Amino acid sequence: MLDVFTSSVMMTNSCVIRSASDVILVDPAWTTAELGRLAAHLSGSTVVCGWATHAHHDHVLWHPGFGDGPRYATPAAARIALEHQARLEQAATAHVAWELIPLVARVEVFDGRTLPWDGPEVQVVSHSGHAPGHGALWIPDSKTLIAGDMLSDVEIPIFAETGWRAYVDGLATLEPYVRQAEEVIPGHGRRSSAAGDSPVSRWEADMAYLEQAATGGGHDDPRMSSGPAWLWDSHHENLRSMAAA
Repeated sequence: MLDVFTSSVMMTNSCVIRSASDVILVDPAWTTAELGRLAAHLSGSTVVCGWATHAHHDHVLWHPGFGDGPRYATPAAARIALEHQARLEQAATAHVAWELIPLVARVEVFDGRTLPWDGPEVQVVSHSGHAPGHGALWIPDSKTLIAGDMLSDVEIPIFAETGWRAYVDGLATLEPYVRQAEEVIPGHGRRSSAAGDSPVSRWEADMAYLEQAATGGGHDDPRMSSGPAWLWDSHHENLRSMAAA
């Protein structure tokens, strides 16, 4: 069973993978009130572990109501979270109350292939597309890909941090899972499962943007006109990173 809770901030998705009373909690976000409501929803459940898909401030949040289970990330993401903890804490203060700030980015290295619990298999799919050590999750039983900050219907690919080539390679890593997937859940945006908005169409849209950005284009991506204004800043950062490469 998989529940998705979408925040009022940037359509950020928190995912709850459930097996009986055990839970894996992925990227809980965003506001203090939303984290509190999520904790209340999980009352009576055991959060076996948390998972941060990558080390950006909106993906390394936590709440005392989630319990004391380990919070995992890939080795690269966990290292970045440790090295940049102060910066991540500061960024989180935009929407998170001060009493939750000490819990920001307290993730541990996980270097295994599948997350440790007694529920359905949850595989880690690591790459460095959107961020170093980006860790998507693949659930074979339900053919669901929790993609982190990729394959979104509301955000263009954002690759200035790791580079265009790393993002292309990241999509190549995800492609076999996308081709099998019945549903993709992005870090921001809507779940993809319908025929007109399939996992494959999301992947193809990201690839099309990357191909256009490689030659200075991409400004006519449909997500640019329908999404938030800051996407233009991200788009220009993408192009500047291409020029500097």
